[in-house]
Amino acid sequence: MIPYGRQSINEDDIQAVTDVLRSDRLTQGPRVSDLEQALCDLTGAKYCIVVANGTMALHLACTAVDIGPGDTGITSPISFMASANCIAYCGGTPAFADIDRHNLCLSPPHLEEICAKGPPPKVVIPVDFAGVPADLPRFRALADRYGFSLIEDAAHAIGSTYAHEGVTHACGSCAHTDLAILSFHPVKTVTTGEGGAVLTNDPDLAHRLHCLANHGIERDPERFASTRPTGPAQPWYHEMQALGFNARLTDIHCALGLSQLKRIQEFKARRQDIARQYNNAFKPLEKGKKVLLPPWPENTDPCFHLYPLRLGPESNLTRDELFNRLHEKGILCQVHYIPIYRQPFYQNHYGYDHGAFPQAERYYEACLSLPLFPGLGQDEARFVVESVLSLL
Repeated sequence: MIPYGRQSINEDDIQAVTDVLRSDRLTQGPRVSDLEQALCDLTGAKYCIVVANGTMALHLACTAVDIGPGDTGITSPISFMASANCIAYCGGTPAFADIDRHNLCLSPPHLEEICAKGPPPKVVIPVDFAGVPADLPRFRALADRYGFSLIEDAAHAIGSTYAHEGVTHACGSCAHTDLAILSFHPVKTVTTGEGGAVLTNDPDLAHRLHCLANHGIERDPERFASTRPTGPAQPWYHEMQALGFNARLTDIHCALGLSQLKRIQEFKARRQDIARQYNNAFKPLEKGKKVLLPPWPENTDPCFHLYPLRLGPESNLTRDELFNRLHEKGILCQVHYIPIYRQPFYQNHYGYDHGAFPQAERYYEACLSLPLFPGLGQDEARFVVESVLSLL
């Protein structure tokens, strides 16, 4: 069986984890800050807080920008549910703009149309879908015009970059956003088992995020409330100043992440090689309007998380037929994603009209993610190609 995604673990990864297991600190130890610094070095962001998973990273980011009851947040409908759930967790109302049909990310023109028609959202969360960077500079311009906070959901995009005005920026750099999040689930490019991170260039947001991720506890004497004991604060003294969370990531997880980061360029190169192999094989199908290839926009250098092939108007099979036929051959492709607003929870609570997002609907009806991961062998990739070609 060939899965659509799978982690790549080597002996160095195993040794890194074993070293922590033999150490004195399994959590709240040095590997945590080491991974945070490594992620800052990779992305160019000034501050990083690693947390238990990508969903928690999004939740903390929304909490840090004060999303609450009465606030609306907008994100892409083509993403994992966490991209919208994080707004609901804070008591806000999740809403959507349609996707761009070219890069499959949140559409800046549709977002601008929404902002111009009514009260603008308090937060917007563009998603770097499949590893392709969203148009973050255009979202920054809209955020400056309409006053919303901007959180980049880069869960798919560690290692991806984009160029703007002659400068290359990493996804997660916060060069055009207030915050960014990463995910380290095993199917992502870099894994910690489970894990995530929040990045920012704002020192006040970084401090707030650190406290929120640690039960809302403040340990800096300069930041203690006026109710602190008289005289110098004792080393044991601390204050819970907010209702925070236990969002911590252990040193065990962080050791794995640090080891994985050493191979990120190797991972990226292999993912791009597979995408090129698929693209070259399927170009004749695209010319015949049987498929649409995934986007690879100019001025971007994606570290592909997914390979979302779309069936075209001349395809002889439906998406579901192709899905089933490939599974029969042992190719465990996947669908990414069912539009979030179609989920029963969102229909029951918010009742979104499917017709409001025609590009998302078109994409969903046609999409199928083929296997894409560094450990995919040449023979396996060739088998995937030959199977798709024979079926279509």
